[in-house]
Amino acid sequence: MEIEVEDKEGYQVVTPIGELDVYTVPLFRKVVLKLEGDRRHDLILDLTRVTFIDSSGLGSLIEAYQKVQAAQGEVGYVINNPRILKILRLVDLDRVFKVFPNLGQALQDIGVTGGYVDKEFFSDLT
Repeated sequence: MEIEVEDKEGYQVVTPIGELDVYTVPLFRKVVLKLEGDRRHDLILDLTRVTFIDSSGLGSLIEAYQKVQAAQGEVGYVINNPRILKILRLVDLDRVFKVFPNLGQALQDIGVTGGYVDKEFFSDLT
């Protein structure tokens, strides 16, 4: 797994590339914890390049959400993979996370909206 980190419009954008699973979660957590330790509380997790996620990967997304919320920051999730979106729906994380279909939408709306931004985009996942 590779992880890219960029600063865009005041948000740290973290883009993991590959599988987010029991083997790669420690690296992902390390990056997110470092950003949190650097007092960068607004975060966008761009998961458009994640090919697979398991329960430990989901746990790391929840942990990132909790840490950012505890620091009174905002976190957004960019997800366009229907399989990953379906998993989030199965465990009701779509009701908790701010999920966006692309990075541009996340940067535009993260401070304004909650939950799924584009209901039509996600409507075929039921």
